Amino acid sequence: MKRRYAFLIIFISLWGLYRSAAQHVTVYNDTVCDNQEFGVLRTNIQGVLTSAYETVSIPFEYDDDFSNAQEVPQGDTILNVDDIYSNPIPIGFNFYFFGEPYSMIVVGSNGDLIFQPSVAQEWDDWSIQPYQLIPNVTLPYYYYDSNTGISISYGSIMGAYHDMDVSRRIEGVTKITYELRGTAPNREFIITYHQVPQFFHPWCCPECESLITSQQIVLHENNYAIDVRLKHKPVCSGWNDGLAVVGIQNDDASCGYYPGDSTSASSTVNRNTSVFEIDSTRNPEAWRFQPAETRADIVINWYDASRQQVAGAHGDTLVVPLDEYNGPYTCEVTYQTCDGTGHTEYDEGEIITIPAPVIDLGEDQTKCNDETIVLDATPQNIDDFQGVTLSYTWYRNNEVIDGANGPTYTVTEPGTYAVEVSSGSCASRDEVVIESYRNGACIIPQVITPNDDNKNDAFVLDYLDAKYGIESIQIFNRWGSKVYEKTDGYTDEWHGQGKSGKILPPASYYYVIKLKNGEVKTGYVQIIN
Repeated sequence: MKRRYAFLIIFISLWGLYRSAAQHVTVYNDTVCDNQEFGVLRTNIQGVLTSAYETVSIPFEYDDDFSNAQEVPQGDTILNVDDIYSNPIPIGFNFYFFGEPYSMIVVGSNGDLIFQPSVAQEWDDWSIQPYQLIPNVTLPYYYYDSNTGISISYGSIMGAYHDMDVSRRIEGVTKITYELRGTAPNREFIITYHQVPQFFHPWCCPECESLITSQQIVLHENNYAIDVRLKHKPVCSGWNDGLAVVGIQNDDASCGYYPGDSTSASSTVNRNTSVFEIDSTRNPEAWRFQPAETRADIVINWYDASRQQVAGAHGDTLVVPLDEYNGPYTCEVTYQTCDGTGHTEYDEGEIITIPAPVIDLGEDQTKCNDETIVLDATPQNIDDFQGVTLSYTWYRNNEVIDGANGPTYTVTEPGTYAVEVSSGSCASRDEVVIESYRNGACIIPQVITPNDDNKNDAFVLDYLDAKYGIESIQIFNRWGSKVYEKTDGYTDEWHGQGKSGKILPPASYYYVIKLKNGEVKTGYVQIIN
């Protein structure tokens, strides 16, 4: 039996908390080097674009890989109660819906999403009447408080909204999940209703018992589009007259969109409140509700600090010659919401000039395998950047080093390292080459194999020479006779030869190395053919 849940909710405070007006127009400041010719101000009007949508048919796809998905929560468990909303779920990015930014969503067990956390664990209405056509204030959430006279409806995504019963979930099969996929700014938030049984009762509608729904709703970060993917949605005419609805509408139900509306490319379907069957083997469907980007009603104008309109500037980008800068500049955007109401919004931005960062990573260096080198990109003119945020991007062999975003970087392996230090569009770059010594372990070799195979052919001491400087070297055989000597510096000249220039026989030889700092190193090296 269907039942309703009674909840005591303080709506007045929630109304103020979740219905605050949003600023849809943002102008971003530009920080440029003082030797540049131009500065660029950009405005983001994505929130404005979502004030109206268009409905388009898209290729069907349905991803049933749930390996990284999470079950939608309800209370302390998963969503498993009939006709109820879930706990609030973070979307993972700010999503604009009818001009309002949201970061949380609530999942209804009957196939609808609502962007208001206040409805969590409330009743998700199951009853759909033929007269409840998008847009309609009672679809799917409506509350009227007779004591205060306050009525509240919330905008929603319905795809497809119809009476399902997750309490009849098939163990190991039925899932209602959510997942954030991709990387910013192109992520997708996916809600999946997978093989969810429809409502059934043997007295009213025994034919509903085996009916199963599978569908997905996808929110796109990059353009705030909404996809509805309908894999399988059967019809049970014995309950709710078989009615269902696919579409979106705003909070006060002044605007709504559905497949088959006036914005749809095709008028052969009608997914407003009606009876329709989706069969995965014959006619799966996918629909996209996307912000209507081609909008004649959106007008953009720019004004300088004297409120003089900038001639010819009507786009979302303003290029300003620095020698003509008269800021801050104001962007004025006029537009209409989907019900035809006109709005005008403003925001302003500045072009900030700073000197170019002076950075120097130093000379190219050579390192031992186990040695670390700390590169420092702190600008030499750091005092010029008080109150300015500097960004540091480090590269190795022209590839960005993930997680390296500070003024220093510790090098552990050879390569060509570069750093870009920037604020806004003002940036400076420097690079340095870090190589390894041929004797990468930076120890005095114990063995050489002078067989001309380019592997251990010589007694290589390049790291000692670079670090301390080698004054002289002497090599003695086992009887104490000097077989090699070099007194004017050394790097890698001995490759096992004796005084005559011929390669000495395999054996152990004693060395004496005098460094320029006065230190003496002694030991044995073995010649192996």
